[in-house]
Amino acid sequence: MKNQSPTSAPFEPSINKWHIKQFIFTLTFAVCLVVLALFWFFHHKTSNLLEKQLLEEARAFFQQIVLTRQWIAKHSGVYVKAEPEEKANPYLANIPNIKTEIFDRDDQRYILKNPAIVTKEISVLGQEERIVAFHITSLNLLNQENKPDTFEELALQSFITGNREAHTFEKKGKSIYFRYMAPLTVEKYCLQCHRAQGYKVGDIRGGISVSIPADTIKREIFAGKVFLVLFAALTLGAIIGIILYISRIFIHDLRKAQHSLYTMATRDFLTGLFNRREGLALLSSEVSKSVRKGAPLSAILLDIDHFKIINDDYGHQAGDKVLQFFAKVLKVSLRDYDFGCRYGGEEFLIALPGTTGKEAFAIAVRLRKKIASHKFSLHENLAIPITVSIGVGQYRVGESIDKFINRIDHALYHAKKKGRNTTVGANVST
Repeated sequence: MKNQSPTSAPFEPSINKWHIKQFIFTLTFAVCLVVLALFWFFHHKTSNLLEKQLLEEARAFFQQIVLTRQWIAKHSGVYVKAEPEEKANPYLANIPNIKTEIFDRDDQRYILKNPAIVTKEISVLGQEERIVAFHITSLNLLNQENKPDTFEELALQSFITGNREAHTFEKKGKSIYFRYMAPLTVEKYCLQCHRAQGYKVGDIRGGISVSIPADTIKREIFAGKVFLVLFAALTLGAIIGIILYISRIFIHDLRKAQHSLYTMATRDFLTGLFNRREGLALLSSEVSKSVRKGAPLSAILLDIDHFKIINDDYGHQAGDKVLQFFAKVLKVSLRDYDFGCRYGGEEFLIALPGTTGKEAFAIAVRLRKKIASHKFSLHENLAIPITVSIGVGQYRVGESIDKFINRIDHALYHAKKKGRNTTVGANVST
């Protein structure tokens, strides 16, 4: 006979891997979403802070140029020493009561600079130093050279509808600039030059745009984005690795727990064989297979002889050891496809699929002799001989499980009556 391992249950339920994979995927997806949301939030916050820094810088430049213009306008312009070839602003020459040129005692020529010209010249200096550029413009121009570009025109139109400022990033050539614009309102001292255009105090007569080189800021934002993407990828990889590692441990422990629960529900804790309920369930399954395939099925019912005397003389602990010893002998004696269960206190039921009654009877005889040849040692100086009485029977088609077992049990009863240590077949020729 081949060795049988009753501890490996053929009908043990398996873990639903799809549900576990679905749970792990959902958990991983949720964690990834949270992590990505956090990284996106930090990136968005950092980018906004850098853009806000540019915005505040642009506002400061705008306010500075406006204050400069106000000071110049309050003084009706400023006269500056002119270069020999430098000409006065022709647009100022058309304004009444304004001298565009003056001379000092040494006949040094000075020309009048109005706020618009000062703004333009400061802008030229700012561009040369790569700091800032200003542009004063309007939808109602005096000087066509101050014509607004696309951003400025859209901003001026938005000022008419109530907006107080406009800003954006704009690429010019290979460089990126932060564009800012705010409106200019007509003050009383502005009417000297702009009264002819129909303006009154408080009207929006144009705006000043501020352009700040933003290549460095954009590089910082891009570098921050790259860093966050790489760090997010590493973090997500680590989190997914941890989740998968924990999941493996969880599944392993779950399988162990499931196996332990199944063992507790289906095994006899003392002998390790199937308990009575699981043994009968497996026998019922084998009966169905036998009927479906037309294959024979037999069963053996064993009872340890004089087991009560062992308990009475040597104690229940000795009786437990005898049962464990007996179960070990059964395990190594049965074939791979046979299975046994503890049917009662000292009774054991063995199912023999694909085995006729005569074959089962021969197996039972060999098993009885094998058990009788072993002696169970309680301790070094005491060995107890163990024998069994056996009933054998083959399943009959249409027979109930209870009737099948009752026939074998009846055969076992006759084996005991014959003096024990005997094998009797239920309607089986011996």
